[in-house]
Amino acid sequence: MKIEQLSMDNLREGLFCPAGTQFSHEWHGQLEAWLDGGKLKGQIARDDDGEAVGFVLYYPIEKAPMEIGGDGLYMVQCIQVKPSHDKGAVTKMLIESAIADARSSGAAGIVAEGLREEEPIHGHVTATFLDNMGLTRGESRGFSTLYYVVFNEETEEPKYLPSRFDPPSNETKLRVDIMDCRLCYVGIHNRETVLQAVQRSKSEDVEVVVHNTSTREAVIDKGFSSGVFVDGKLTFFRGPVTEADVMNAIRVANSARKRATDR
Repeated sequence: MKIEQLSMDNLREGLFCPAGTQFSHEWHGQLEAWLDGGKLKGQIARDDDGEAVGFVLYYPIEKAPMEIGGDGLYMVQCIQVKPSHDKGAVTKMLIESAIADARSSGAAGIVAEGLREEEPIHGHVTATFLDNMGLTRGESRGFSTLYYVVFNEETEEPKYLPSRFDPPSNETKLRVDIMDCRLCYVGIHNRETVLQAVQRSKSEDVEVVVHNTSTREAVIDKGFSSGVFVDGKLTFFRGPVTEADVMNAIRVANSARKRATDR
């Protein structure tokens, strides 16, 4: 197994969706812009035949459009390994390579999110895996927990940013707010899925508001990089959504509104 640094030359060939979803040109273009602008770093794992079998993406936390704060850290945003390979071994190599790169680049440390076992999202790394690697366990939010390594004692523990988003109520229409980070192909697909679901519902009583959260400043302002709010409630946070999920959430919210009105 060989690990190589992410570059403009290998980005399109080295990054992939393990579920077989076709990446959009927009997503590749966004990552290339961030890589070229110094906002993005990464490592690619190749097998003995030279095939890309896994990758890790990470960002200087001060530039990363993610809802996590910390000084001088790198933030791991995505780790993926092809199902046909030893996920544990490849993931461990990728995380170790990211830690080594963060250290050699002068970062204060590196932080990643681990998910509860019962909340798998596109093969996202679990909290148990990061625990077993010996990373320090930090703050939790929902079904995600921060795990980190710091390279000096003065570095403060990373924390989730406070939630600042309070969507205004709409008495006449049910409001759906989409946090459109475009950091991840899942988020890009979610935006399109929600818009299509609302269109298919053919309801004139639904208002969709898309918030561009692809900058650090926007994420700090909202306290969220991704997520879908239905009638003011955070309904989808991490992970892919389906049209059926969205349409069902709209039906539930509309029913709740009707019951409240009938009272």
